[in-house]
Amino acid sequence: MIRVYTLRQGKLEQHKNPPHEEIMKLSNIIWIDLQSPSQQEKVFVERNFKIEFFTHQEAQEIESSSRFLETEETIEINLGFISSDVELSVQNVTFILKGNILFTYRQGDLKTFAEAVRKLKSMNAETKEHGLDIFLTILESRIDSDADLIESINRRVNAISKELIARESLKEDMLLNIAQLQENTMLLHETITEKQRVVSSLIRIPEFNKIENERLKVIIKDIGSLLQHAQFSSERLEYLQNTFLGLVNIEQNTVIKIFTVVTVVFMPPTLIASIYGMNFKAMPELGWTGGYPFAIGLMIFSSLAFLWYFKRKKWL
Repeated sequence: MIRVYTLRQGKLEQHKNPPHEEIMKLSNIIWIDLQSPSQQEKVFVERNFKIEFFTHQEAQEIESSSRFLETEETIEINLGFISSDVELSVQNVTFILKGNILFTYRQGDLKTFAEAVRKLKSMNAETKEHGLDIFLTILESRIDSDADLIESINRRVNAISKELIARESLKEDMLLNIAQLQENTMLLHETITEKQRVVSSLIRIPEFNKIENERLKVIIKDIGSLLQHAQFSSERLEYLQNTFLGLVNIEQNTVIKIFTVVTVVFMPPTLIASIYGMNFKAMPELGWTGGYPFAIGLMIFSSLAFLWYFKRKKWL
């Protein structure tokens, strides 16, 4: 699918899947968005606008040099956008700035793009005739979404923390939830850091810094704030994980302690029962009428004596 956006009387107009020949006739093109395009659509845009999108292998690269590439005619950017808010997954999006036009290439739908389009349509675009403005609007929408994701993670962390403090349950599911939130937080931190690097690179370009200096500074500040929140969430999750494991160890130690005490308490009665079960003829108690109650009493006394000793030592 190809969406072409043009400026007309200061307003953004969308042309959804126009015929290829009509695209070349459109004036004031500011943004061409390729969403899950066919090979034919991709080749058409690359040939007619003299650009080249990242290959799949290049899009998977994580080095900063692969995320941002500046040439004489273009600025090429590859960013990871979060595409879910439960089990987070990353979708790579390619941005190419050439002249005043922004080209975007992505697989699948992303809410960030729809939100950016709504913002752009509601704004007066008379002074916004550069593709950089489109890119920054998309980036701002993505940063807002990332902030919402961090808030969602924090709410889930708060719920787990309250449950852990109340010690309502120490089940495996809780530990798995903590691990999943840790993974989500690290993924968010990684994608936000990518955006920080890209915006820092844009600031160093004199032309872009002159056009959107204040805006770029605000975005950098917002990204820095998100990174701090993500780091705090990560540290808090690590603390909850350690607390959970500590409580589990306490429970296990309590169980082991109970079994140890029971074992030790029943050792003297077992010894006594073993002695009187030998049935040697020379044992004087065998002919004694009170031998049986004496043995039972001795067994009970030995157990109580050990329990009393453990309590005195505060082992129970």
